[in-house]
Amino acid sequence: MSLPLNNALTYNLEVPSTGKQIKYRPFLIKEEKALMIAQQSEDPKVMMDTLKDVIGSCAKGQLDTDALATFDLEYIFTQIRAKSVGEIVELTLACDTCTDEKAVAKVSIDLTTVKVERDPEHISKIIVYDNVGIALKYPTIDLIKKLESATASDIEQTFDIVTECIDYIYTDEEVFYAKDQTKSELLEFLNNMTTEQFSKVQKFFETMPKLKKEIEYSCPVCGAQHNKVLEGLTSFF
Repeated sequence: MSLPLNNALTYNLEVPSTGKQIKYRPFLIKEEKALMIAQQSEDPKVMMDTLKDVIGSCAKGQLDTDALATFDLEYIFTQIRAKSVGEIVELTLACDTCTDEKAVAKVSIDLTTVKVERDPEHISKIIVYDNVGIALKYPTIDLIKKLESATASDIEQTFDIVTECIDYIYTDEEVFYAKDQTKSELLEFLNNMTTEQFSKVQKFFETMPKLKKEIEYSCPVCGAQHNKVLEGLTSFF
């Protein structure tokens, strides 16, 4: 006879980049253990792969986690974690004014209040010159890691990453989908822009939505008031 297994409650959330409603469940002990083991490995790739696996399992196969924007993954995980472990997390934050080792404050954050914030100047369809425009899609977490590791001298790598974020190029009469073009054709298109034109493409990445929360706290030693903005998943755990 099979043992009875727990049927976890399901909840709804909206995927920030698409507005799509999905159902999810809290993560289970086996998934929490996987996250703890990945964290102990201190290997960013192992941690990210485990995070995507857990989100994929909790969303009941409704998501292609490899294709999700970074801020989607971060937001979905915070909401799953809130229903799994608890809505409140406690952070220990240091004082920026004094150097006393006791100058740290404990700040409680309700994960359900953490949202993805959008820059009002952010657009994904950009007219670069005349009647020629480019539609961009959000980079995945893997692409973001590549972008963060690229240095000022890694121009070719940066351009390679940008080509992977092109959805399509369009004019008044035609649409050229990136999937139907070669990488060299896409690179040629980018390389033939002026600096001013390419800066419009750069602005898409600079103004992308972010998981963000503004917090206030005071130093328990000197009393200094602090206003900080927490961004990205690692800021909350």
